[in-house]
Amino acid sequence: MKDLIAFYRTRDQADQVKNELISAGFDRDDITVYDRAGKHEASLWEDIKSAFGFADDDDQQIYAEATRRGAVAVGLSFDDDDTAASSDKAIQIMQRHNPIDFQTEVAQWRQQGWTGYSHQAAGQQTGAQATAARAATTQAATTHASTTHAATTQTAAARVQGQGEQKIPVVQEELKVGKRAVQSGGVRVHTRVIETPVQEQVNLREERVTVDRRPVNRPLTAADQPFQDKVIEATETVEEAVVSKQARVVEEVTLRKDATQRTETVRDTVRKTDVNVEQIDTDPRYAPAREFATKFFADNRYKGRSWDEIEPDARTSFEKSNPGKWNEFRDVIRSRYDRDTARSRAGA
Repeated sequence: MKDLIAFYRTRDQADQVKNELISAGFDRDDITVYDRAGKHEASLWEDIKSAFGFADDDDQQIYAEATRRGAVAVGLSFDDDDTAASSDKAIQIMQRHNPIDFQTEVAQWRQQGWTGYSHQAAGQQTGAQATAARAATTQAATTHASTTHAATTQTAAARVQGQGEQKIPVVQEELKVGKRAVQSGGVRVHTRVIETPVQEQVNLREERVTVDRRPVNRPLTAADQPFQDKVIEATETVEEAVVSKQARVVEEVTLRKDATQRTETVRDTVRKTDVNVEQIDTDPRYAPAREFATKFFADNRYKGRSWDEIEPDARTSFEKSNPGKWNEFRDVIRSRYDRDTARSRAGA
């Protein structure tokens, strides 16, 4: 059984299709509405491709342009036990709500100047014709709706055979940490001259001459040397403060730089190409793995958890009924897990 996807012009149309599919008995978890809703069209295309595995470049350009113009997609994934009648019912429901006819749409886009898709008249199918051819693999015809996983996988396989070997580079980033000197601070010292009032005490000597006249009455003596002209002088002296200044070094200011070493942990993220090998689901050898994955990942205990977290439990559970075959079927089981996880995120 194959997967179906149809594009509609409005979100209301897409929601009506989803509700009618649920009312018709299809599992809600198998139905996903892909709405651009703030995403870049390339990001929305990656969500669709992750869920359904489309690999056709022409389809990618058409669907990316449709989502850029506001189209909303409804995807339906069939389980292995779904019948062709279920597929026919789903196609009828999708057709009832007027899905976009890409053959007409592309012609209109080209008239408006769109050149992203080159139409070749000879032997090329687009829009409803290509959709009908792909839907025929589900044992029912459609003129509007979807491409299918198996048909696209076959196209990709033929392309590899026609062009030879294809290489997928596995790229991993390496974290390299260097160092450089940057100025983080410093000290600037300024010097200036300031004047501060000071005082000191000193004892000074001062002389004063005093002339006293007092009356006396005594006999004259030779020592008196009378009747001679005389001049007697007495000088006065005083001490005054003499100021002198002498500069002395009373303190030293020293600038010194000390260097220390420290270990710093640098945290960042690096990217790596993760290559996931997806086995083609139509191979009957992998039916046990597909059946196990469908039941195991339906368990709410494992929803929202990473593959590394659930792999030990998945291996233990799988080898109970398939002892020693985990390594053979591991990639198939993981591809189912990745597909279901992508659908859940897109639906959220």
